[in-house]
Amino acid sequence: MKRFRRIAAVIVCAAVAALACRREKPIAVSDSTSARPAPASDTTAARTPSTWDPSAGALLLVATDSPTKALVVLPTESDTTPIATIPHPASVTLFGRGGNVQTADLTSVRDTLGCLVAPLTAAPPPHPWNVGFVGGVITPLAVDSAASVDHADSAVFVAWLTRLASALPNDPAGRFSGLPFVVQSLWRFSVPDGPTVVVGSLVRQINQEATPLQERTFIVGERRVADTTFTMGYAERSYGQEETVESRELIAALLAGDTKTPTLVLARDYGDDNAYSLVERGADGRWRNRWTSRRRHC
Repeated sequence: MKRFRRIAAVIVCAAVAALACRREKPIAVSDSTSARPAPASDTTAARTPSTWDPSAGALLLVATDSPTKALVVLPTESDTTPIATIPHPASVTLFGRGGNVQTADLTSVRDTLGCLVAPLTAAPPPHPWNVGFVGGVITPLAVDSAASVDHADSAVFVAWLTRLASALPNDPAGRFSGLPFVVQSLWRFSVPDGPTVVVGSLVRQINQEATPLQERTFIVGERRVADTTFTMGYAERSYGQEETVESRELIAALLAGDTKTPTLVLARDYGDDNAYSLVERGADGRWRNRWTSRRRHC
């Protein structure tokens, strides 16, 4: 969702030039199918349905404009999901993108124009948070944004994200070929006893007066310990009109279940609708979109 975006627009030309001057070894691209973007159109990219991770608990809570109110997202929800089946009252755990943890009570759920909303109570009241869960075994991972990353590291991350994005196939019509990438959002975190992970949202734009077109690319890159290069871990790309083309934002990183599976919580924005996804890193080191909620207008 656009309210989660900490826009840190970075013109990448200087960073790319700096990287080009260095003799890095070639980009290593994973053979994971998740590292290839799903076929996209000028509307919405098709996604293969996946399964909610039961170790994440009974439901997903997403922050709204107030930390005392949550949007309730159910694993198998439909337009006819009875409110009585939603766990309440219940104790919930709330996580911030920086890794902070809070607890609160979910006492009721109401349907507001097709959106399930729940008030949260705690003493003192909750501070701002991003995602929450009822039950489940969740450990947050602290995520650094572009604003909190050292300038030199940020330039390196931007350059690698741009190189990885450049290695992906262009749209079938080749409309965006040769256009520069702008990194709109950048996040970094580390998997315990694992790689450093950099997540980025990149944009290329065709400035047409009537209907500006955008290409939006979401990338997860990994750098192993003692390595200087990033490999592609996961990527999605979409094309379309600026106001409706799908965008993706990282709203939390966590370890799920007793297996401590690294998992990303993504917000998907379609302009008028939104959805949420869990993208997890498997034991084989490959990231996959495990679950995506239905789209809603909330």
